[in-house]
Amino acid sequence: MAKKTIAALKEYFKAGKRPTESQFTDLIDSYIHMDAFNPNAYLPLSGGKMTGVLNLGNTSVTWISRDMSGATTNSNFARYFTKLTGSNGDIDSFGHYGAVTDTGVVSMNWGYIGGTAYNVKNAIRWTSDQRVAIGAGAAVVPTAGYALDVIGSEYVRGDVTIAGNFNTYQGSLTAQHQGINKLRADAVNTIISAASVSGTNGIFLRPAGDTVATNQIIISTNGTQYVDNYNLLFGSQTSTGSSIFHTNISGNVSGYGIWMAHNLQFNGTDFIQPRGSLNSWAFTVNNHKGFSFNRANTSGTNGSVVPLIELAKISSTGVISTLNTGSSDQWNAAYGWGNHSGKYFPVNYTNSVNAASYQSDMLAVPVGTYTGAVSLASTNLPFAQVGGLISFGSSAVSTRLLGARDNSDNLWFQSGDGKGAWRQLATRDWVIAQLGSVSTAQRMPTELSEAQIEESITPIKKEYKIGSGSYLELNDETSFITVTGNQSSDMVCNIKELYGEQEIRIINLSASSLLKLQLQGNQVATVEPMKCMKIYISVDLQMVNLGQSTLEILSEQKI
Repeated sequence: MAKKTIAALKEYFKAGKRPTESQFTDLIDSYIHMDAFNPNAYLPLSGGKMTGVLNLGNTSVTWISRDMSGATTNSNFARYFTKLTGSNGDIDSFGHYGAVTDTGVVSMNWGYIGGTAYNVKNAIRWTSDQRVAIGAGAAVVPTAGYALDVIGSEYVRGDVTIAGNFNTYQGSLTAQHQGINKLRADAVNTIISAASVSGTNGIFLRPAGDTVATNQIIISTNGTQYVDNYNLLFGSQTSTGSSIFHTNISGNVSGYGIWMAHNLQFNGTDFIQPRGSLNSWAFTVNNHKGFSFNRANTSGTNGSVVPLIELAKISSTGVISTLNTGSSDQWNAAYGWGNHSGKYFPVNYTNSVNAASYQSDMLAVPVGTYTGAVSLASTNLPFAQVGGLISFGSSAVSTRLLGARDNSDNLWFQSGDGKGAWRQLATRDWVIAQLGSVSTAQRMPTELSEAQIEESITPIKKEYKIGSGSYLELNDETSFITVTGNQSSDMVCNIKELYGEQEIRIINLSASSLLKLQLQGNQVATVEPMKCMKIYISVDLQMVNLGQSTLEILSEQKI
């Protein structure tokens, strides 16, 4: 027969069974060599310790398992599948933390590797829905919605390839690589780089890659920005583009300065015209050129070098210089004004002043009155001296015939070349008498009374009627105006001007047509058929609609 395991022998002799002869033989064979039996070669059912290797079978049904199906109490539990135990306790473990019901149904909160227990910081935790956390502790589980949750900083020794979006859950997004900082669009083209091929510190936008120093924007440590070290470009340069650029060549051609330009660039040596069919225009604030306005004529070829023509400039002393009309301190000569020193007539003479004789017409506005005393000894000389007249009328006058009025309102004139004698034309009393007789000579007393009444009456009411053309243009200052219309087609009343404190009534007598109210050609309201609208114009010329009311025709007389 053969040796059998203890479990098999127990099955033979289970209560209620009757072992056979061969089964007794197996029992004898299993214990016949007890002197050769080594109990350390077998693990006890509980509390044993292995000193060798545990080998499982080579089929998929051989595993290490823990059967909880026979549980009869609800409980949470932690189960360790492996532990690393030393004299200082457990320092590493592998297991899971979950729960079991009184019917043996199990669930897992998380599985874990690393750490000393399920509820301390573990190297890795995972859940049944394939979420993984690195560095989780206490009751922390992987964050919902994320396959990987790293608690703490992450150090990667190789490339990180991202197929989806790159974002930050909270706080600021900081991307750092010690030594060289770059963001690339692909293996060649660099989007942002903080490394410089020239050794300059700063941030560089390099569409052509790290090793190409041209066609880039640089934000250096002092904040300056460059495109090709000079130009900041806007728009299509060969169409309608503009630019801002910096020049750094000593001299009056380019100088040290900032430029705001249209259809113009600077390449470090020359000015370039991107579109050859257009003129170039530029303004600069410049150490060598001051404030300078420039133009370059069309070259005919895109990208050509062009010379600038300075149209105007303002120097450091405030002098304005122009291309064709000289400078501001020469404009008297430039515009033919000449030197006018000592040739201006002052507004008021405080003392007698001799000026150059003037023999052309003169238009002047009175600037005051003459208050000099008249000499009683010289009855024909109202002024102390010839030439003392200082106020002219608003009409052209000749210096060969001057008129004047003295302090007593007597009228005088002087003939000759300004040196002749003054003669009295009329006295004040005579002039008053003549004016009085003129005002009453043409009318009888009754006519004067009627004229005064007539002048005091001004019309305050007027009425206008929209004719067959269905259009009326209104421009009237009358206080109360009535506009009526009764045409078969829609009518228009256009108010050309507004006058304050005015009331206008718009009456639409048509049973079917509209009457449209316009202000200076723009429609502002519509009067419905058989309606009346009141409009009031305020002092500050606001047009106010006082509303519409329904008309009722009480009687009608045929004309």
